[in-house]
Amino acid sequence: MNFSKIIFFIIIFLITKNAMVQDKLGSIVVTPNRSLVELNKVGSSVLMINKRQIESSAATTTSGVLQEFGGFTVSTKGNKGTDPSYFNRGLSRKYIKVLVDGMDLSDITSTQEEPTYIDNLNLITVDNIEILNGSQGTLYGGNAIGGVISINSSFPDKFGFKETNYLEAGSYGSIKNSNSLSYANETLQLVINLGGERSTGYNSFIDTELAPTEKDGYYLYGSNFLSNFILTDNIEANFNGRFYKQHNQYDNNFSYPGDSSLYYRDDKLYALLFDLTYSQRNVSHKITFQPTYTTRINTSGASYEYDGRKNKLEYIISSNLFGINFLSGLDYLKKSADMNGLLADKEIHSIFSEFRFKLLNSTNVDASIRREYDSQYDTFDTGRIQFNNNIFKNVIFRGSIGTGYRTPTPYELYSSYGNTNLTPEKSITYDLGSEISFNQNSSKLYFGAFETKVEDIIKYAASKYRQSTANLKTHGSEIRFKTAIYDFFTTSMNYTKTHGKENDGDSITLVPKDKIVFSLNYEPRKNININTYYLFQNKSKDTKYNELPVYRSLNLNASYSFQKHAKAFLKFENLLDRDNIVNRGGGTSENLGYRSPGLSMYLGIKFEN
Repeated sequence: MNFSKIIFFIIIFLITKNAMVQDKLGSIVVTPNRSLVELNKVGSSVLMINKRQIESSAATTTSGVLQEFGGFTVSTKGNKGTDPSYFNRGLSRKYIKVLVDGMDLSDITSTQEEPTYIDNLNLITVDNIEILNGSQGTLYGGNAIGGVISINSSFPDKFGFKETNYLEAGSYGSIKNSNSLSYANETLQLVINLGGERSTGYNSFIDTELAPTEKDGYYLYGSNFLSNFILTDNIEANFNGRFYKQHNQYDNNFSYPGDSSLYYRDDKLYALLFDLTYSQRNVSHKITFQPTYTTRINTSGASYEYDGRKNKLEYIISSNLFGINFLSGLDYLKKSADMNGLLADKEIHSIFSEFRFKLLNSTNVDASIRREYDSQYDTFDTGRIQFNNNIFKNVIFRGSIGTGYRTPTPYELYSSYGNTNLTPEKSITYDLGSEISFNQNSSKLYFGAFETKVEDIIKYAASKYRQSTANLKTHGSEIRFKTAIYDFFTTSMNYTKTHGKENDGDSITLVPKDKIVFSLNYEPRKNININTYYLFQNKSKDTKYNELPVYRSLNLNASYSFQKHAKAFLKFENLLDRDNIVNRGGGTSENLGYRSPGLSMYLGIKFEN
């Protein structure tokens, strides 16, 4: 942290000391501490995206919704169905852990990373999304240097049976369908979701008429279920599962124009999670088992198959002793990868603990540590300290410092390009922020600054993965402001400034230095809602370190409830119909790059009974 950032937060502190409003900040329950904690007592920087915000978004993908909030940015690789690159505060997805209903759905066979394909999830059934910024490695393990994104499906909101149906159709021959059936009583909650979508697609290249181009289509279908059983007054069980299958055509990222129907990809995923919780007095025991299987086939003339299996067993005990909240756990993870005939196995054993206590009457402190034994690398440790101070009832000051790690993937180690001498990347993260509430909670202002330094980064050079002496450093600041001008009119603004560079001089790619999201929500009547937002990004570099054009997008979602349990949606993406360049595949001047979709319209209808 440099001196100017320290001065910045001293100024914030002085400003907040003079805030005179005494109303309570909203208490939202989140899970950054692996247990339920009120948001106004959390030391991490947390963003909550609720179901209302998801439904009012014009975005039709998970990555599109996330891009509306904070420092999350996306670089698409073409049409819907392609696998987008995504970043949080300048750190790529290989440093971000994603959990879906508590399950880790990451693909351990992917090149140089273990990503979760977040756009293969059905947004219609999502209840909320939590973005936990900063290093979360002590409680969530490796690959959480850039934070954790937790995506949670909807549970029943009332007793009895409930059926929900959603149908959407729109541009590029797109059609989407979702069907949900749920049941709840005093001891059982059960949800089954079925859904699918398909599109004829569009040509993602800027067409220079130098070579023929074609549309890239895709389809996706899947299902998931959630269940919660209250077995006795002391015992509770959850059983969740998810399946999806997707097929998409894509354009080759390494040549120009590379637009061919021969390039396509097929993915399948199967995942289960079972957990059992026993609580007595102030002690809780929880045991969790999660098996996951992924298979991916890439075809570009020849076909290459990649299969990955994960089995995770975890035990957590939590309690409150003498005013100190205590959590400790053990977990075992086994990974098995088959990369087109190249086999790799790996075992990880971990022990972790967190202590949460009040240092002063208005200050909460969390201290956590993790020791991990990796069958490839022996033992290494990580730790984190975070604090939360309620200066007044309407002011929160947060801060954290934590270390993290990312172990080499099976592909980096054992593929034909692999290197078994690689060692884990290590990191340290600083995060500071202040949130102020004004006018009986109708307005909120957040200031924050962050910095992450990753050492021993792994890079691909000379046909092999190698350990680099270069360090990766990202730092920046965030400002978020939201206010209700009237009960029916709300506006918000998010601004994120991100700097990132390796010490060999290379800047991070595909991450904008400036990102601004300005949104308006207008509700003239209880059954009508209009939400629009404008996204601006600049100074992003492509993979050849050439600066990309400014990105601008205006989007709108209008909804109308014409019955008690029926609602219609009309969505417009890219109302400006701009050719926004999101990446380039190659370095020639003729290659103008990949573009995001043009003006798109989608009409949807939702029924509940």
